[in-house]
Amino acid sequence: ENDLAARPSHHDGEEEHEHDDFASVVIDLPEVADVDALVASVQKLAREQNVLRAKGYIAVAGKPMRLLLQAVGERVRHQFDKPWGAGLRQSKLVVIGEHGDIDEAAIRSGLGI
Repeated sequence: ENDLAARPSHHDGEEEHEHDDFASVVIDLPEVADVDALVASVQKLAREQNVLRAKGYIAVAGKPMRLLLQAVGERVRHQFDKPWGAGLRQSKLVVIGEHGDIDEAAIRSGLGI
């Protein structure tokens, strides 16, 4: 996977790409101490806030590797994928829901931030 930048994408050549039916919000998260609690929070968001998908890299206390988290509805998978490398360990979670049905404040609250 060292040549990903050289591979064409279905988005190449497009000026703009829209998905009118969906909206997303990017959440910056603090370092996480309890992965199971984070997974439970994401599952609860799927139920209570109609989150359709979530994905991101999470910094976990005491772990040098990034936690890759992916969710579709209440199904959440996670694994450590590779070291963070030099620089800031910045957790980001992209949360996707239906347009007009995504509440950033409620999502932040559900994640405890």
